[in-house]
Amino acid sequence: MNVYLAALSGLLILALGIFQLVMLATRGQSIGKRLLGIRIVTYPEGQNPGGVKTILLRGVVPAVIGMIPVLGPLFSLVNVCFIFREDRRCIHDLIAGTQVVNGQPPQ
Repeated sequence: MNVYLAALSGLLILALGIFQLVMLATRGQSIGKRLLGIRIVTYPEGQNPGGVKTILLRGVVPAVIGMIPVLGPLFSLVNVCFIFREDRRCIHDLIAGTQVVNGQPPQ
């Protein structure tokens, strides 16, 4: 019974992860961003950035940098603090050429 429950939980987590990646690549939104009415767009054009920018450049590259001893935690702290800039773009936004804006994607 517990093995089946663990397998089902694993499949549900995998399905949720895939759904999140598809939403990010096609809409520029995760489930949380959709609920909050915000999305990721290219800067300054305002277009859907696609999967490479939203997943790889905004997510994977900062995660890899964050794993580097000493530099990683410092990068993570500075990255978050960049939200207080006038344009409200963090380092991961600067790397990917994106920004987060209010509104849903056009249908």
